[in-house]
Amino acid sequence: MIHPELSLVLPYQSGANDLIEGPFLGGYMEIGAPHESATLSGRACGRPVTPGLPEADRRRAFYYTLMPNLLLSLHPDYVNYYLVHPISPSQTLVESEWLVHPDTLGDGANNLKDAVEFWDLTNRQDWHVCELSQAGISSPGYVPGPYSNREDLLYAFDQFIVEFHRND
Repeated sequence: MIHPELSLVLPYQSGANDLIEGPFLGGYMEIGAPHESATLSGRACGRPVTPGLPEADRRRAFYYTLMPNLLLSLHPDYVNYYLVHPISPSQTLVESEWLVHPDTLGDGANNLKDAVEFWDLTNRQDWHVCELSQAGISSPGYVPGPYSNREDLLYAFDQFIVEFHRND
């Protein structure tokens, strides 16, 4: 519901989390056919970043968090990462950079704009949900509820923060 475009390319139930505790969290999602990549068109945006990748992994996007503030998004044809800097309890600065195969930039047929626009749209959808969540959490009537069984990484992140502050 939150990411209709993302769900078409990377169905949220298509993968698995392989790291669910400790300083590294994450897993993969399958790139749904007929899509080749997480782009608006579904076409690959450039050359494979790691040409020797096993066939099964060429149809996957990997997402990992290195606690507390680095998010890695690894795709067959690009990598992007996000550095998240808390400014205040209600404000965060997010930096993002893109990495591609060196030959992709010189290739006039590259489709990088397609990937950047895909993630710009998806991230804006996320930010909107974060803003709504922040407003709800700030409400005097807010009562935390349980996580769903698909939110083990969010729970692990919360536990990391609790432990971090416990050791202050």
